[in-house]
Amino acid sequence: MNMEAAVFEIRSTDDDGKLTIVGTVPRGLTGYDGCHFDVSLVSTPLSASVRVYEIQPQNWSAFFQDLAANWKGWSGEKKMESLEGHLAVSATSDALGHISLRVKLRDIIPGTADWRAEGSLIVEAGQLERLAGDARKFFG
Repeated sequence: MNMEAAVFEIRSTDDDGKLTIVGTVPRGLTGYDGCHFDVSLVSTPLSASVRVYEIQPQNWSAFFQDLAANWKGWSGEKKMESLEGHLAVSATSDALGHISLRVKLRDIIPGTADWRAEGSLIVEAGQLERLAGDARKFFG
């Protein structure tokens, strides 16, 4: 069965920043069955990418669905991190309907280096429902 790679993307409303996730996420993964997807972050002047392994990718859908369900805002941070910590996203909201997504990428390359990159993206509360739908299509 030939499955085309899909794309999930979040674009910042206040600059050219974006988070792009590309891959094919199989449906019906159970137990320790997993998948890989490629993540890139552009947040001027930063550009970084990493390959992420995940055994419960649908948790990312639930994370974005939770943000959309609470579009009027929340206190504190809402956080999500991939199994091995290669991708982490924390979300905060303000009283004006702005959502700040702090995105952290990291990679450990055996025998060489451990690197980390992070940047922020701003989205509007009105975008959250679409992002939740896009996440559901991508992650299941």
